[in-house]
Formats: sequence, C-alpha cells, structure tokens
Amino acid sequence: MEAKKKKIVVPHTLAIIVVVMFMASILTYIIPAGSYDRTKNEAGQTIVLPESFHYVDRTPVNPLSIFSHVFTGLNKAKNVIFVLLCAGGGMGVLLSTGMFQGIAGSACRKARGKNKEWLVISLLMSVFALLCIPINLNFFIPFASLGVLVALSLGLDAIVGVSIVMLGGAVGFSCGAMNISNTGTAQQIAELSLFSGMWFRLVSMIPFLLVSILYVLKYAKEIKKMPEKSVIYNVKIDFAFEENDETRFIKRHIPVAVVALIGIGYIIYVSIFGKLSNEIVATTFIYMGFAAGLVYRMPINTICKEFMNGVKSMAATSMMIGFAYVIGVILTKGNVIDTVVHGLANVLSYVPNILKAPAMFIMHIIINLFITSGSGQAAVSMPIFVPVADLVGISRQTAVLAFNFGDGFCNNILPHAAATMGFVGAIGIPFTKWFKYAIKLFVVWVIVGIILLMIASLINYV
Repeated sequence: MEAKKKKIVVPHTLAIIVVVMFMASILTYIIPAGSYDRTKNEAGQTIVLPESFHYVDRTPVNPLSIFSHVFTGLNKAKNVIFVLLCAGGGMGVLLSTGMFQGIAGSACRKARGKNKEWLVISLLMSVFALLCIPINLNFFIPFASLGVLVALSLGLDAIVGVSIVMLGGAVGFSCGAMNISNTGTAQQIAELSLFSGMWFRLVSMIPFLLVSILYVLKYAKEIKKMPEKSVIYNVKIDFAFEENDETRFIKRHIPVAVVALIGIGYIIYVSIFGKLSNEIVATTFIYMGFAAGLVYRMPINTICKEFMNGVKSMAATSMMIGFAYVIGVILTKGNVIDTVVHGLANVLSYVPNILKAPAMFIMHIIINLFITSGSGQAAVSMPIFVPVADLVGISRQTAVLAFNFGDGFCNNILPHAAATMGFVGAIGIPFTKWFKYAIKLFVVWVIVGIILLMIASLINYV
C-alpha cells in the first residue's frame, strides 16, 4: 500500500512577521541599550552626533506585549498604507476594464509564437528599472498584478510576474541615481550637492540589471520546461489569467490606455520636476480609476464597486505592512539600534582599505535589518559613517553609494520591509517561497555591489 504523502504546510507571511516581532523583543534583552545625542541640521532633519554615544539603562520589551504595539506600527505605516489602498482602488477599476489583460494577451500571444518571452521579460524589467530611478519602488506595488498578468499569459508563474516589476524596479531604486528620499537625505547629511555623482550610480545599474534579468530568465526557462520546479508549485495563488479570444487589446481599450499613460506620466513628471508625495500618488490613482471607468462607459455604480474591490485587494497587504513596522517600534523602544550602529562603526577601523567601502555596504545591510526606512536609516547611520569615511580615506560619495546598495537591495528579502510585504502580499505569495527564490539573487547583488564599491574606492569616486 502506497504511503500517504505528508502535506507541507507553508507558514503564512503574517505568522513569519509575528515570529520576527517576538525575536526582536528578545533582542532587547540581549543587546545592551545605547543612545546617541541628536540635533537638527539646516534642513530641519534630525541627525546623530557621532561622538555622543553612551550606554543607557535597559528598556526591554516584554514578548507578551508585542501586539500592544500594532496600532503604533499601523500609525507609522499610514502613509504607505493609504497610498496602497487608494492605488488599489484605482487599479481595481483599471483592471476591470480588461485593458491591461488585453495588452498582456495580445503582446504575449505574439511573443509565444516566436519564442520571444525573454524579450518581453527583459524589456519590462528595464522599463520598471528606469521608472524607479526617480520614484520610490513602493509606489509600484499596485502594478504587481500587471506583472503577474504578463507572466501567466506567457505560461509562467506568479513569481516571474512579481519579479518583472519588483526586481526590475529594485535596481533603479537601489542604485539611487535620483532618489530624493534616500540618496537626497544621505547626500545632504554628507554635505554633497543633491544628486552629484549620478553618472556612477547610473552606470552601476547596468551590471545589477543584467544579472537580475538573467536570473529571472533562467528561472523562467526552467519552469517553462518543468513546471514542478516552480517555487510555488502546488501553492494556491488567488490570482488567475484565463486567455480566450476576448483577451486582446481592442479599440475600446484605447481611451483607457491613454488615461493610464497620462496618470503614470504625471507621476514621473512630478517626481523629476517637482516633489512627489504620497498624497499626489494616491490622488492620481483615484483620478486614474474614475477617469478610466468613465471613458470605458462604465455606470458610476459599477465604477464605485470595482474601486472598492480594488481597495479590498490591498487591505490584507496593508495590515501586514503595519505589523512589519512594529518590529522597528520594538527595537526603538528597546534602545538597541544605536548600539548596533556604534558597534559596526568601530569594526570598520580593522578592515583593509580596499574593503572598507564593501564592509560599509555589508554594515548597512545589517542596519537595514533594524531600520528598513531609507531616510530613517540615513538619519541614524550617515552622521556616523561620514566621519568614519573621512578618517579611513573613503570618499563621501562612495559612503553614500554603500548606503544606497545596503538599504535598497536588502529590502527585497526582508519580511518586515514594505516593498517585500507589499509585492508578495498583493499577489498572495508566501514569504518563505519568495525568500527561497530571491535570496540567491540577493547574494549575486551583494557580490556585484562589492565589486562596484571596490572600483569606486580605486577611482576615488566623487
């Protein structure tokens, strides 16, 4: 008699976050509490005084009290959450018109016939990399469903779909060529001109994007040949793409496509020539949704129903992001973040000169485990690492680049990072499955980053 196979239970992403919350509270008992004095700079930002570190009395967080901090986490994440809810509503209306499905069906039907799936994936990943040069990757979370539509229409899985948007965008965002919140904050603290040294950050995108595309294409080729090699094989994903004769781009979709292009174009324009805010992004998506419904000749009641369906699709993701922010709240209440930064800064003095910038990169990855906010990490770590860079002979521009790499790329594998939780949560991919897939690429990213930082040190990148 054949033995019955044991069913593998995949942990829910929220369960993983709760476990990490519990571990964070335990760390507050293990790591000594410490603190830096802080002051305001000319721009009104709170920065750390590098020589002011001192130990303070422990303020451990009781593991049994972790859920009492959920409201605080949700409150801290409110800007991200509100954008996701508004964008989800707008995207709900856009998706209900079938315009994106039509584009995916028509384009991918031609690509499949000519074995050009690689071209579709490469092109779209490059597009999202370029889009995320001036725009925060989190703003593109609502587009995860579009990437999945493309992937499923190509006969691939949801992992490839999320990768098209998330990993492509991660390269543009993490290299930090024109990112105002991360690069802008770090350069201001380092007393560098805004977006100075952009040329090297743009050049850095090429190897990062190349290895990312090759990684996704290799995975896509494997699962195309053997679907059981998919990391989400037999995992139920609440997302479907059913191709039929109607899954094509038709004349009725043209005005909807125009509305979408105007909306996305406006976001890009504001990000380059103005100051892009969460409010602007959220408002633009709302206008996009209602305008798309009107030009598609939807009844107003249907538009509102589809908008609310889109909001519902982002509700669970928003809640998980709020829970993820609790981890930072716990570590802050335990006063252990400054202790970690202080310890890492001291270690740097023992590293060989050619490896100091790569070591700084690794240290920012470690700090990112505690502070996932880019601007927040810059405010805490850059006042420490800028003087260290001066002392050990690393240019300040190189120190900013190490921060960019360490903060940006790591956010794609952390269970408490808004980017990871937003993308995989929106599609319903278990975090454990995503981590199994993405961790190998992250290792490659680290190697590429180390090489680029060594080059930056050798050429005295300024």
